[in-house]
Parts: sequence; C-alpha cells; structure tokens
Amino acid sequence: MNALTEYGKILRHYRIDNQILLAKMAEDLKLSPAYLSSIETGIRSIPVDLTEKLCQKYGFGEEMKTTLLKAEAETNKALTIDLTGASPEAIDATVMFARVIKNYSVKELRELCEKIYNNN
Repeated sequence: MNALTEYGKILRHYRIDNQILLAKMAEDLKLSPAYLSSIETGIRSIPVDLTEKLCQKYGFGEEMKTTLLKAEAETNKALTIDLTGASPEAIDATVMFARVIKNYSVKELRELCEKIYNNN
C-alpha cells in the first residue's frame, strides 16, 4: 500500500480531533502504536475486527460505521463476511454474488443496494 488511505485519514482525523494520542488509541484497540500508525499511513492492511473495535470503544453510530466499512473495503480491496449461523442458501448466495459482482454496473449496484436497504 504505502499511501495514505481514506480509512487512515478518517482514523487519524478522528484521533486528532478528539485529542487522543496514538499510544492511547493503540492501547484501547489492543494494538501496538507502530501497527496503528502503519494502518493510518497505509503501510499495513486493516485487521478484520478493527472497525468493530473502534465502533464499540468510541461509540460510533451506524453512519460512521458504514463510512469506515466502505473505506476499509476500498483500502483492503477485500472483505471478510461472517457467515456464522447463516443458512446454506445464504452462504451459497453470498459466494455466488461475490463471484459476479464485478460484472454489475454502478447503476445496477446502486439499485440493488437501495432495494436491500429498503427491505431491512
């Protein structure tokens, strides 16, 4: 990576705006300060559970969580989905969709997201 990422920018701005030292945030998240710094600067990838830890520790709402998850997906270019307890059909649908998502247009994906959002 080695480039400031959107996730890193959000994390650093939040930390600085709230006067949280890097060492303190790292301690709160059970990371080393060097590792947290490398996430902020885009040197290291984002751990799978970091966004969830941030939301729990700092009380982020759904909007901030969504923003972080989008930035995380863009930064890592990969997404881990916890399918624990999901039905075999849900798992199949998830895997099939993951294989073909690149074939959808932006318009089609936005329409699908809107449809899913409105059904929940």
